[in-house]
Amino acid sequence: MLLEYSPQSLKEIIAVLDRHNCNGAIIKALGKNHNDKNQVYVGSDFRPLHPFFEFRFAERIASVSKKQDGKHEGAPILEAAFEDFCWLGTKGEEVPARNLKMIIYPQYPEARLSGFEPVEGNMPPSMSIEFTRENPDSRRYLLLARRGLGSALGIMINDPAPQFIKDVDALSATRNSRVWKHIELGSDARKELRYLLSEASGREHFGCRLDKHGDTIPFNGTQVCGFTLEQTLGIIPNSGKDGDYKGIELKTHTQKKVTLFTPEPDLGIYNHNFQEFMRRFGYIDINGNYRLTGIHRANIRCEKSGLTLRIDNYDDRQKLVTQTDRDIIVGLYTDDSTLAAGWSLPRILNCWGAKHNETVYVPAGKSNNTRQDMLDSGYKYTVSFDRLVRWCRGTSADKLFRAIEKGTIFLDPAPKFVPTKLADSKRRSQWRVNDIGKAVYDLYDHVEEITLGD
Repeated sequence: MLLEYSPQSLKEIIAVLDRHNCNGAIIKALGKNHNDKNQVYVGSDFRPLHPFFEFRFAERIASVSKKQDGKHEGAPILEAAFEDFCWLGTKGEEVPARNLKMIIYPQYPEARLSGFEPVEGNMPPSMSIEFTRENPDSRRYLLLARRGLGSALGIMINDPAPQFIKDVDALSATRNSRVWKHIELGSDARKELRYLLSEASGREHFGCRLDKHGDTIPFNGTQVCGFTLEQTLGIIPNSGKDGDYKGIELKTHTQKKVTLFTPEPDLGIYNHNFQEFMRRFGYIDINGNYRLTGIHRANIRCEKSGLTLRIDNYDDRQKLVTQTDRDIIVGLYTDDSTLAAGWSLPRILNCWGAKHNETVYVPAGKSNNTRQDMLDSGYKYTVSFDRLVRWCRGTSADKLFRAIEKGTIFLDPAPKFVPTKLADSKRRSQWRVNDIGKAVYDLYDHVEEITLGD
């Protein structure tokens, strides 16, 4: 099995990427010190890899760096493992990497890649320290391609033809990076999606979805708008690709207030003892159940719960990458600074990933169906989609945290504790924006308001 390419031109590699359904790629030239032992330099931040690719963030190994007078020595280091990474062999084989991950060093700051060995066989030979010692002047490139909503395909390129080198030199730099270059893919998918959305907008649809066989069936649940749009576009729902059209996330919304994500706390009283949290901070409804509600914006005490949302150990004037060894907590605190509920840095980062990097926000409407024949067939609602959509690209962890600190993103919790029937209790932590039309400008680098059909 060969895991290295020596292409004649970039066009040759793009043809390979197209065969493997890639929707974007980045590439960088490797220096002689970029190998399996010294790690591959990503940049001074985790961009452009996150959130272009899907990662699983976690702490922690101890830092041993003594840079900056030992300021970071012994502090935890943030790691981000690829959720799905495969090396691509020259015969089209896809071989998963054993433990490919990005390690973030806040003291420099920089991020590096480590763990290139595949599950089966050997890693690309030119990635080894032995190769770089024996061939210090070898021309090597690492290409990382994106599929779906963030899975990664790696191609190792060694000793390419001069035309390939010229082609890569002519590429534009990736946004927010000085070391990676961007290979444009997926433009056809964007054209296709825009056309399909134009066809779907401005008319009524009966609320439905596609089943696993691709057949249309009625759907009357709360997600009727999203499922109906997927049916219109031919997307079969499943747990891994809901709302995904060739790597572009689709998000319908019936009002300006939109829920972005719903991670549960992994710290504080809430995490350790949910019942105690609800009894201490919730209120009793007419049925004797405990509930906790109220808008919680950063640094503003919520009178309803008596709790204040704040980000501890975080400075929004600095890049997040320089602070990843701090004990950053997004938390609900009491007046005496007791942590009632908290979200660790990895927990928050794990909910803002590749699915958010390119998203089309589609306003939708839902009405009761009045056609008796369709009611008899099980279709309770009709759905419509606006012609004005917001096509958003390029987000980051920094934008996420600054949006929370600014109050653009707020916590709107709705947990319920039922003392008499614990099975009916529910946990619900909703992170929302009040007006998605305005919030997208805080969350994305590029926002395009498109009137479909123009």
